[in-house]
Amino acid sequence: MTVKVGFIGVGGIANAHLAHLAKIKGADVIALCDVKEERLKSSHGKYGGKAYTDYREMLDKEELDCIYICVPPFAHQDIELDIAQRGIPFFIEKPIHLYAEKAEKVEKIIKKKNLITSVGYLLRYMDIVKKAIEVLREKSIALVLGRYFGGVPGAGKGWYSIKEKSGGQIVEQATHIVDLMRYLVGEVNSVYAQGFYGLNRFETYNVEDASIAMLRFGNGVIGSLVSTWLLWSYYPLLEIITKGLKLQLSLSSLKLSFPNKEEKFREEGDPMLVEDRIFIEAVKSGDPSKIESDYSDALRTLKLTLAINESIEKGKMIKL
Repeated sequence: MTVKVGFIGVGGIANAHLAHLAKIKGADVIALCDVKEERLKSSHGKYGGKAYTDYREMLDKEELDCIYICVPPFAHQDIELDIAQRGIPFFIEKPIHLYAEKAEKVEKIIKKKNLITSVGYLLRYMDIVKKAIEVLREKSIALVLGRYFGGVPGAGKGWYSIKEKSGGQIVEQATHIVDLMRYLVGEVNSVYAQGFYGLNRFETYNVEDASIAMLRFGNGVIGSLVSTWLLWSYYPLLEIITKGLKLQLSLSSLKLSFPNKEEKFREEGDPMLVEDRIFIEAVKSGDPSKIESDYSDALRTLKLTLAINESIEKGKMIKL
């Protein structure tokens, strides 16, 4: 079976997926859509497919087996709602929306139509994350420490630095670490967060320069998430502490520290390729069991990151 794929949004992350789909047997990209014609022309030249600037026209004219949605947070609007109502399986990049109530409407239709969905939390597909799950099995976790350090994307000239468009660093970027916390440790019951402002000065910038969030998990674990846009390159990291073990997980390695020894494992796989292959196979077979993050699961991550933002804004604990 050939899976006929359409794309809405053909920016940087979409081109990464397009490059991977070109390696997957049975995946046929037949339509591309983007509001920017120059960007559309570039991707169309590399990967083919019919080009559209209006996704509704693409949906009306093409018979698609699935759709990749790779648009900025502010651009979601009703895209997923329109696709879900048509009963088309879709892959969507994180974050799935900026408003939980709108995402809940999408989720309701997905469940009603029993649609296959996948969300771009690709870290879940890393070999070293699978190894971390094995190591932590049957261990009692006490403390989890996450961080997402980096610089302002686009040097403050794009949508990233406008919170109403991106959701800010936590919703748009640190969401990967937040999602790994949920995946490895469990659901969070409450958050209390604070932000720091004043050092980054751009014409359009209303995001905190740094933030810290304290998390209480439903299983009793405590944790923190520290983020900043004051540095020059990215340093995502997750540390998990249990009796006699410190587990340290980065984007490229897993380090296990014991009282008398250390073990280190390198990431050898391509998690995005795995993620894309599993989604295409799920669409082919109708079996989504290998998908690590579907829309409903990603909605819980969205709600947690939005709760952190709300706590920063209101200066109080937010319960989930």
